[in-house]
Amino acid sequence: MLLLPAALLHTMPSMKRIIFVTLLGLVVLSVVLRAEPRGVSSIDDYPTAGSIPIPAGAKIIKDGWFAPPPKVKHPPLPEKIDKAFIITVREPITQKTFDAIQRKFRKCRGGGAQLIIFDMDTWGGAVDAALDITRAIKHDMKNVYIVCYVRTRAISAGSMIAMACDEIIMTPTGKFGDSAPINMREKLEGVKREKIETVLRAEFKESAENHGYNSALSTSMVSHDQEVWLVRNIKTGELRYVLESEYKYKVVQDAPTKPTDETRQKSAQLREWEFMQVVLQKGKLLTMTTKEAVKYGFVKNVIDAPTDDPYADIIKHFNITTPPVVLEDSWSERLVGILTNPIVMSGLFFLAILFGYTEMHTPGFGVCGILAIICLAIMFGAQFLTGLANWWEIAIFGLGVVLILLEIFVIPGFGVAGISGILLCIAALLAMLIPNAPTEIPLPSTEVDWTYFNNAAMSLCISFVAAIVAMALLSRVLPKWSIMQKSKLILAEAQPATDAPRSEDSPMLRIRQGDLGVVVAQLHPVGEVRFGADLLDAVSDSGIIDPGTKVRVVARDGNRIVVEPATENGETV
Repeated sequence: MLLLPAALLHTMPSMKRIIFVTLLGLVVLSVVLRAEPRGVSSIDDYPTAGSIPIPAGAKIIKDGWFAPPPKVKHPPLPEKIDKAFIITVREPITQKTFDAIQRKFRKCRGGGAQLIIFDMDTWGGAVDAALDITRAIKHDMKNVYIVCYVRTRAISAGSMIAMACDEIIMTPTGKFGDSAPINMREKLEGVKREKIETVLRAEFKESAENHGYNSALSTSMVSHDQEVWLVRNIKTGELRYVLESEYKYKVVQDAPTKPTDETRQKSAQLREWEFMQVVLQKGKLLTMTTKEAVKYGFVKNVIDAPTDDPYADIIKHFNITTPPVVLEDSWSERLVGILTNPIVMSGLFFLAILFGYTEMHTPGFGVCGILAIICLAIMFGAQFLTGLANWWEIAIFGLGVVLILLEIFVIPGFGVAGISGILLCIAALLAMLIPNAPTEIPLPSTEVDWTYFNNAAMSLCISFVAAIVAMALLSRVLPKWSIMQKSKLILAEAQPATDAPRSEDSPMLRIRQGDLGVVVAQLHPVGEVRFGADLLDAVSDSGIIDPGTKVRVVARDGNRIVVEPATENGETV
């Protein structure tokens, strides 16, 4: 085979001989290069990835293929959604934002939410508040599908919240990323920076694992000293985004950072990857446009947000059949937030008890009774607006109050009705502190639920004890205040008679200390007592006295008759 080319060369002129040898050398070199196992030109070189076929669902591009994201478990979404809530985050992230989101989450759970959408537009904010919000999303709301709708931007703390959600959806002009910690008062360096960054990297890595995002790209939003590479498996053609610090000894020698002589031999067997390109240079943070977020696997769906109806397309995308409830940070929401604060709520409860007690010791129904009702209405109304108090909880409380009133004003003594009323009121108040749907049993199910429940229950107990102490003090102090006596808000303390009735035929003149009568209209403490044929107003000095009870006159103070239950052998007659 070799003799024929040699004979031809011998017969050729020298110039032709040179040209022929050159062409023959190029052909041989081409064959050798094509036989070199390193380097590929397209995905067609990996039709089966050697003996391993390309996985179903892999993302295939010209230079190779990306493995399909791992399967993650998300809360189920019905085909038709009729209970959707939109939470707007269009401000710097602060502790106030977290408190507002907590209240909105309680309202969502109380409304049986199937889908929650964060309408995100923020440059970021406080690290601790963002971490609290991500914890609430991942743990307290883990049974509800949550979407972060990056309508404009989710930067810094906003990107942390977005990563915690079950899905990220962006508009064509959205921005997402850049979550490095900063401090306006001092420059974060060394251990101080690492102390914060290590927590944030762990949070981003956890979110990436929960939702199938790339870990290297996720943590590169936090730390600027991480370089991200795109590498390719020499044998299979699989592509990966990796950290330079983790793969610099696993790639072949043409990587920009080569292993040292000392480690080259130890890592030789690991070098099954080849360097493709630098995705993010060291010293830079990952901030993505919508196209980049789709390319890197953070976003699957891009949805427009028309100016006249920004939620129209996302409502259509999720097949939301009932208009979603938009929970914006309006003045009314902020007011409700103040009223649902455990301290404010306990203050309202304290005043309601105190006004109710005062009303029970004044004739008729007046200002104190109205104020007690207003305090209870504000307390329950604020809880109802945030989804904490359901209609049946308010109804149970109302039933309890009715039973207590019946026990006091209608049913003699104190028994089943009064005890039942007190128990119903307590049960309603405790149930009101737990966010639950109307069809669910009010039991705390998350750490935040327990924290809020414990704080609110403790505040109510303290306010109840404080109200009892205040009632004891008022019963002694208020009757001595002349302004209270003149305003007739309370009954004046009994004073010795200084002026008898002027009419000579007045039945009041016939009343003497020790006279017996029968109560006709309940004394609480004012009522009517019949003395023979005379029906006179009287005042009890020993609490409420029921109709039909015999009473004895203790004193006649001017035109007022003070009585007490008549006793015989130590028992009430």
